[in-house]
Amino acid sequence: MSSQPQLSVIIPMHNASSTVGAVVESFLAIDALDIEVIVVDDASTDGSAELVEALGDPAASVIRVLEQGGAGAARNIGFARAAGTYTLFFDADDEIHPDALIRSVRALDQSGSDVAFHAYRYRRGLSSEYDGMNAFDESVWKQYSSRINHISTLADVPRLLGFSNYPWNKVIRTAHFQERGLVYGHTPVHNDILGHWMSLLHARHIVLLDNPLCTHIVAEGGANLTNRTTRDRLTVFDALAETYSQLEREPALRNRYSHHYWDFFLRVSDWAKARIDAEYMDEFNLRRQAQLLRINLADFTRIRTRRDPALASRIVSRALA
Repeated sequence: MSSQPQLSVIIPMHNASSTVGAVVESFLAIDALDIEVIVVDDASTDGSAELVEALGDPAASVIRVLEQGGAGAARNIGFARAAGTYTLFFDADDEIHPDALIRSVRALDQSGSDVAFHAYRYRRGLSSEYDGMNAFDESVWKQYSSRINHISTLADVPRLLGFSNYPWNKVIRTAHFQERGLVYGHTPVHNDILGHWMSLLHARHIVLLDNPLCTHIVAEGGANLTNRTTRDRLTVFDALAETYSQLEREPALRNRYSHHYWDFFLRVSDWAKARIDAEYMDEFNLRRQAQLLRINLADFTRIRTRRDPALASRIVSRALA
């Protein structure tokens, strides 16, 4: 390995012994790239860390976290140690597409962009069938089809902010985002929202690539963290609030992109409302109302009069619900 890897791959894991070994090996097998793999073991109890260490490859290291803090916190720990020119955040149970990853690194080298933003796809459990992107993401991708393989700014492709907030469809320029303080959230679910927004808000240039970088494996039986219907679902408002706080710290960005934030907020909160137990509904509604009341009045006026009057009406109706 050279003094600086081309790519750092950050993999948070908690009790992923059945999948993480194959995932790590899939990255180490990409001979065309100089890759370091940093696995952050989030207090596993099933021997996951020992399994990665047993691979015996110096390009793969394990950071052990003794008290479980969640995937977002684990990503932050790993990113602080990343030494590659670029970084990819990946999950311990998904499938990487090596050709797409090689293309991503080359596109970043050639364009000087800070983010390579890819399409993605799903596979459910042991099925051999693949599904495309979520409906909203598909519509955004279609809208920006003319930008694919071209260098863009966020102003050119602002609806990417509302894209599903996955960490594994983007390769980012490490030093730039370390300097900008990119972090993921600390909530048990939805901890990817903050990292997704920061990676786009602070990108000087973005290159869109149409080939899927990752196949996201959806567990059989809906065991994913994002399918929880318990009180943990309320932490979606913590994740959304810390993202809005980031916008408030940068008024010029808040001014320009607030309507994308509030559209995203309503879509995510509506999605979450359909997935929470009835006993938590009153608290859910109160927390959503409190967050909506944080809206900057000048932003709301611009949304109502110029940017998206229908969105302004939706904001009012949800706030009064």
